[in-house]
Amino acid sequence: MYKGYKIQHKKFCKDLKFISSHSSCILFDIDGVLIDVRRSYNLAIKRTVDLILKHAMGDSAPKGLVTDNIILRMRQTGGFNNDTDTSYIISLAALANPKKNTREIRNVLIDMSGSIDESGINSAEKFLSSRYNINKPKEFLCYPAPVGKSVVATVFDELFYGPKLFKKRHGFKSQYYLGRPLIENDNLVVTVKTIYELSRRFEGNLAVVSGRSKLAAKHSLRPIFDVFNLSGCAFLEDESRQYAKPNPYAIMRSMLTLRAQTAIYVGDSVEDLLMVRMAEKKTGFRIVFFGIYGYSTSPFDLSQQLTKNGADIVIKNVNYIPDILNKSQ
Repeated sequence: MYKGYKIQHKKFCKDLKFISSHSSCILFDIDGVLIDVRRSYNLAIKRTVDLILKHAMGDSAPKGLVTDNIILRMRQTGGFNNDTDTSYIISLAALANPKKNTREIRNVLIDMSGSIDESGINSAEKFLSSRYNINKPKEFLCYPAPVGKSVVATVFDELFYGPKLFKKRHGFKSQYYLGRPLIENDNLVVTVKTIYELSRRFEGNLAVVSGRSKLAAKHSLRPIFDVFNLSGCAFLEDESRQYAKPNPYAIMRSMLTLRAQTAIYVGDSVEDLLMVRMAEKKTGFRIVFFGIYGYSTSPFDLSQQLTKNGADIVIKNVNYIPDILNKSQ
């Protein structure tokens, strides 16, 4: 047992030695792994919901509805890795609820988070439709239509990217938000030393498999972006929704591009873990899952959940990985 690490399987060290000596790669999620997004993406969810509710309901709209606990509960379902999806379903729950009371809406959201699964929006809409008529709010939110058609997608991207990057990404100007981009609150937590050490160990076979767009990844990973093998990267915001996590398509494509039959995937959610296990099942490849919990709004709860769901190793900080690999030799 390594001090400070939770190792879940007896054959863990054997797997790491095998990976170190065979054609392999290391793949990373970005948010919650390489970047602390608690003041960027999490804040974007909260402000998106507030702005949408104010736009729809005026001064009677509940303010500060979304809490970190609600966001965490949604992510723990395995179906809400996409934060625009989270913004949508919370807005839908608030608009459909006839009481419009903050406490009541939060209670419904907590109940919903305990009833939905990795199918995400589908199971959440089913839950809400069993309680309310959701047709009119669904029509208003118009999601998952793209930016420019859906108020949810548009507001979220305007808040996150800010006016300049929003126009660069979408080709037209912001209409709801002209303030400071929340992407500027991203905090790069992986060190340059860690990335270069891992690049040497894996002979350049480093890539990201992330829900972000390439534009957002490049912006926030500026000091290290060029170290990654871009041909093996997957930026799922730029892809069709059918390939969103936990669909294993992206991780399988990355491994095939990098000509790797074994891999380490570093993620921070049950959705990441589901993706890895489905990829293993479909390909027969061995993928060791490192679960990162230190940048969650509730690190202890995330650590427990990753452990419960069978992550191979659960660690607080991505920068521990080189030391763990060195000790496995």
